[in-house]
Amino acid sequence: MIEKSLDLIYNKKYLVIVPTMSKDLMDAFNYSFKNVILMNNSLDDVDFMKEFINKNNFKKLIFVDYQVEYVQLINSLQVEPLIDFIFTKSLGSLTDRFIYDIFLKIEELAKKYEATVGLLDRGLYETLKKKEKVKYLLLDMEKEENVKTETEEKTIGLLNNQEDPKHSFYNELSAIKLLDDDFKAKIYNPSKTTKEFLRTFQIDYETASDCNELYENNKINLYINFAANNKIIFLKSMDRGIPCLIGNMEILDDYKYLKELLVVKSDDSIDYIALKIQEALKNKDKILKEYLKFRKDYAKKSKESIEEFLGLREETKKIDNKNELLMTVVVPVYNTEKYLAKSLDSIINAAVKDMEILIINDGSTDNSEKVILEYLEKYKDLIRYIKQENHGLGNVRNVGLKEAKGKYIASIDSDDTINIDFFTRALPYLEKDVDIVMCDWLTVTDDSNYETAALDYIFNNINRYEGLLYTTIMPSTCNKIVKKSLYQELDITYIEDKFEDLSTNPFIMLKAETIKYINKPYYEYYIRSNSIMRTKPGFSMIDILKKVDERLEKYEGYLNVSKDKFKYYTYSWRIEEYIFNQLYTITDEYIEEYVNYIYKNLKDIVLDIFNNDLYKQRIESLHDQDLKNYIKKRNSAFEKGELVKFIKKARKSDNYHKLTPPIIYYGD
Repeated sequence: MIEKSLDLIYNKKYLVIVPTMSKDLMDAFNYSFKNVILMNNSLDDVDFMKEFINKNNFKKLIFVDYQVEYVQLINSLQVEPLIDFIFTKSLGSLTDRFIYDIFLKIEELAKKYEATVGLLDRGLYETLKKKEKVKYLLLDMEKEENVKTETEEKTIGLLNNQEDPKHSFYNELSAIKLLDDDFKAKIYNPSKTTKEFLRTFQIDYETASDCNELYENNKINLYINFAANNKIIFLKSMDRGIPCLIGNMEILDDYKYLKELLVVKSDDSIDYIALKIQEALKNKDKILKEYLKFRKDYAKKSKESIEEFLGLREETKKIDNKNELLMTVVVPVYNTEKYLAKSLDSIINAAVKDMEILIINDGSTDNSEKVILEYLEKYKDLIRYIKQENHGLGNVRNVGLKEAKGKYIASIDSDDTINIDFFTRALPYLEKDVDIVMCDWLTVTDDSNYETAALDYIFNNINRYEGLLYTTIMPSTCNKIVKKSLYQELDITYIEDKFEDLSTNPFIMLKAETIKYINKPYYEYYIRSNSIMRTKPGFSMIDILKKVDERLEKYEGYLNVSKDKFKYYTYSWRIEEYIFNQLYTITDEYIEEYVNYIYKNLKDIVLDIFNNDLYKQRIESLHDQDLKNYIKKRNSAFEKGELVKFIKKARKSDNYHKLTPPIIYYGD
């Protein structure tokens, strides 16, 4: 079940919203769907759920059964996810007017939102299956392993609802009375009427202290009913190695032997039920052997039905999740002897349990190795050292991915530092198995310090995940602690060129389902004149954006946001800042080569941005008419293949304008 808290940021394809229900059914929903949250029928919970859904990123909401509060919630959302429903009751239960009214309300809402309705009851599905948006669902549950099945107790568990007249509860009790052996019934919380029945007919029984105990240490269990559809009760008993007689439930239709021994028809007498109990006990070993075949098929069919309902059939690379440590901190080093000691001290001072520091010396030609060896001697149990020829930062990050022993990877550049509290604050979330923990930056220059938020404030009250995904520092590896398995499942590595982070980290963000955002500037980023990000990009940004677009197509299955929106926020300002704005400073002898390279590698991507509705709206919203007209003319020249001519003319007259990231994000 999803943690009902605003402490984490969720990025999931769907959220299943359930009302209060039986523990068995709740366990089945949690196991089958994973992304499940309980919604109580209170105004306070409606308010919480409204904020929870608005601030997180769910592509689809799935409402189970019906509550008036569902309608209130849907009507109050700022976001517009897809809506689906699940109805848990059976066809036979529709004889109850209250349940029938609930079913009608779900049908009404499904029609309004063009929703699919998932049905747990086969009979109801067969009745309605001609409707296009009806799906049959098989819920599954976690199979218990190594459960003791042999027992000396002569108890028979009654798993039915004793208050429901559609269940054969008293027929079962009467059948137990007919058995020759000294059997007695096991009942959970018998009602006054049940106690009177037991006393009148002198039926021996014992009570179970809770629902789980009801299943245990019995020779056989009974769940004979002809209107309910809770298959989980049957599975729960059989998984424990206790045969379970059921009413004419359809799940055993394709399993002749099991059906013959375990299914009781609606017109069978109590004598026949007693006979079935005896036959099941006699053939227990063979029943359980045949059940193993059924169980394997059932699990597969359940998974397929859930995936079809959700519209998800994604396969990720299978990986080995065994890790020696909780976290590896990768420190790339290249000629940073002046800053390295300060950087390593900050990491060591912030160290937590089950952590290693992996220093990778990428062919430094200064005294960096001398510093490294001093720290290696002093902190032998904490630091590992790899020395290699110079290959660049992208290669170093890939070596770190390969060599890290930690479940999580943090990356700290060797001329930067971190706050002493970073890892301590992150630790509880790493232990909760959160995919990514990330923080803000403290940007440090020669003249000033200023904070750079990792979550853009314009998204904070709408969709916090998008607020993290669309900030300018989103691609950075250094303000994130990332689960290594995300890279492995995507089978993705860093491009070994400048802007290597941009080639990979957007897709890690798209893959992540849970993120903890710490609104503190725990990563201390130093801007120096020789920093990679301070150098002119030249052709590198063109190459990287081309690779990002290729990967966007490859990993589109993980895209839980609008592709156009993602491209606008990820591509547009980089195209302006790192590609077009360079046209005004590049020398005349290189301008044609540079523009030809843009056309050859990025033309379709640039035109896609120009035609992006968000980009067009931003340009139209500009108050600076000169800037607006200039950008429109420049874009037209690019589309016609006349960009060189246009730029040369603008440069000659010294009459040109630039789009900056703040304009792209917030307007002028």
